[in-house]
Amino acid sequence: MSTLAENERAAVHQVERQVLHTAMARPSSIVDMPLQPAHFANEGHGQLWELIRSMDAGDKPVDPVTIADVAERMGSNRLRDLATAIGTDRDLYPSSQPAYQAEILTAAWRDREALDIARELQDGAQSRQGGAVDAAIQRLMALHTVDRSFEHTAQSALDAAIAQALEAQRNGGKLIGVSTGIYDLDEALGGFHDSDLIIVGARPAMGKTGFLLGATAAAAKAGPVGLISGEQPADQVGLRWLAAGSRVNVGRLRAGKFRNEEVDALLDAAERYGAMPVRILDRPSPDITEVIREARRWKHQLGIRALYVDYLQRIEIASMARAPKYQQVGSIARALKNLARDLRIPVVALAQVNREADGERPQMKHLADSSEIEKEADQIMMLWRDLSNPQAERSPAEINVVKNRHGNIGTVPVTWHGGSTSFVNRSAADELGEVA
Repeated sequence: MSTLAENERAAVHQVERQVLHTAMARPSSIVDMPLQPAHFANEGHGQLWELIRSMDAGDKPVDPVTIADVAERMGSNRLRDLATAIGTDRDLYPSSQPAYQAEILTAAWRDREALDIARELQDGAQSRQGGAVDAAIQRLMALHTVDRSFEHTAQSALDAAIAQALEAQRNGGKLIGVSTGIYDLDEALGGFHDSDLIIVGARPAMGKTGFLLGATAAAAKAGPVGLISGEQPADQVGLRWLAAGSRVNVGRLRAGKFRNEEVDALLDAAERYGAMPVRILDRPSPDITEVIREARRWKHQLGIRALYVDYLQRIEIASMARAPKYQQVGSIARALKNLARDLRIPVVALAQVNREADGERPQMKHLADSSEIEKEADQIMMLWRDLSNPQAERSPAEINVVKNRHGNIGTVPVTWHGGSTSFVNRSAADELGEVA
């Protein structure tokens, strides 16, 4: 080991001791040091921090004598001696900048993790190990999640809950989640909420993709979003947005049968929708590892506030290629739910329903391939529209909320707009407004 590396290691070791001493001498500083045990290079330091943090979370004293006594009763003489040595070290003193020292440890931890990932990638590449690059990218993108604490007290959970309630009150009960693009649905759900997996099901040709693209465009008005389009290439996605923004029938656009006087509306729609902060991955049947990797990258680089997936059964999972389809779909649903929680964004995924739903309004039981979707989803919505006149410019439609962990279930009446392949609000005033 070089002298420089030895000096850096010694400096980090000293900062760790300073942080632990500060926490025991001045417990009020703990809130300014959002550290996890993994952030400490010294394993004993990490264990001592975990004990201090858990004692403080329970409103127990964290002075050196108390911590040493608890460690001894736990049967850990090593931890007892470490608490005594650091807590009574006269060369240490409570830091006046605990947050700054915590940042030093976090940065040092990231550097260690990055070097470890690089070594694993090199070893994997040299041995031609499959998936080595994807594994390395996922680990790099996941580094920020370890900064978060997944351990809470009842009080901290209630503090977070009351903060959400007060925010909703300050908004006058208005939307606090990500807009769905349909006012009546926003009113019913409060929008799509962070950490939720939302499933939107329907039979083929019912308008699932139109709903998803309308929701994507609505969310993008307030910030960056991501779109996984395994069903349609990017140019077809653009064509639908062009129709929605110009009010020119998508069929006429595809056939080039629009009128000269409609060109200005098309150019205006292209400019408005083209400015949307949307990132699109249109690889056919992407693997779930690629979906996770791209979503993490978009979150890290762009700060996406929602992810939209078209559609769940279209995603593949190479690690389970020989497993039955229902097991694959279940694992993908769990992966998307975990992704929503890790990135703290809503993940909205389309899903096919089976043929048993033909001619009737689909329910949860009709979701194709896996009942696991029902278990993992926070909200499930089913789309239905009147197909008695397929050529109608507008026809009655419904968004049926059949599962909602946060509130009531029920039906939201909407209108299907055939020209733009979009769902819009039922009221006439809204129908004449912008579609998306």
